[in-house]
Order: sequence, then C-alpha cells, then structure tokens
Amino acid sequence: MKKNLRRITGLVLGFLFLFSLTGNVLALEFQKADRKWSASLELGSTIHGSGAVRLVSAWWLPRALVMGENGAGTARLELDLGVLDDKDTTFDAGFQPVFRYTYKKYKVRPYIDLGAGIHFISRNTIRDREMGSSFQFSLLAGTGLSFNNKFDLGYRFFHLSNADIHPHNNGRDEHLLVLTFPF
Repeated sequence: MKKNLRRITGLVLGFLFLFSLTGNVLALEFQKADRKWSASLELGSTIHGSGAVRLVSAWWLPRALVMGENGAGTARLELDLGVLDDKDTTFDAGFQPVFRYTYKKYKVRPYIDLGAGIHFISRNTIRDREMGSSFQFSLLAGTGLSFNNKFDLGYRFFHLSNADIHPHNNGRDEHLLVLTFPF
C-alpha cells in the first residue's frame, strides 16, 4: 500500500510541476476539444520479461479546459483490451478515465497523461506473479508528443494490482510504447 501511495504522490507532484510551466493557471476557460475518438496500439513488457499488447479505444469529452496561454487539459474515457504474454496467455479488459495536459505552444505538442481505472483478468497468476483475483485496479502515467493532431507517439507506465483487497497482490508494472490515431 505504501508503494502505491508513493506512486500516486509522485504523479500528483509531477502534475503540479507541469502546471507551474503553464504560466497563468488562474485564467481558465473551456473550448471545444480537438478530437472525439481515438484508437491506440500499446506494445511493451514488464521488468520480469512478460510482454503486453494493448488495444485502447477512447472517447474524448467534448470540452477542453484552457489553462493559461500555453496549455489545455482534456479528459477521455478509455476501454482497454490486453493480451498479457506468459506461459498461458492472459486476457485483460478494463475501463479508465484519463486526464491529459497538452502544452500547445508548438506544432509538435508534448503531453502528459494521468489515469486510474478497473480491470478484469482471465487468470489470477501471470508468469508466477499471484494477482489475488480477477478484479484489478490500474494506475497509469504517460508522456509523449502529439504531431499536428494526426497521431501521438508516447510512453506509458501502467500498474495493475488488486490494491491489497486480497492477501496475494504481486501486481504488474508495464512499460509501453503507445501509438495513437485520433478520428
């Protein structure tokens, strides 16, 4: 539990640091969001050698929160389907709301993502890591670049665990390369 608390604290502090880069944060207004839907392909692995492939479909909320002159915050709801590579393939399905802050000063726009959600896995053990149950929670943090709103290329840290609601909670940390196409 302390490990998860440290991760969440780090995410919040990182987000506050990002806010400090935007200048006048108090000048908030809403505008129409740049995109409605997106699809992502995520490829990666854990430090234990277990691979992961994720397909993510996202619906972007229709309004963006303008934060100062240089940035905007948007939110989306993601449906995540994953195949977790191990001796016996494990499937994963989840839902998570995700917040994105985009620094909009340049044509190639850096962004940061933060989110949390719920997941269901097909097996309780993934490559000798006892997950405790099929019901899991997710935490994610990512960063990347958006290229003229045509595609995004980024990195995502993805944590999956049962948050200590079961005695066995080895969890799973994935490092993913993310390619996203808005439409």
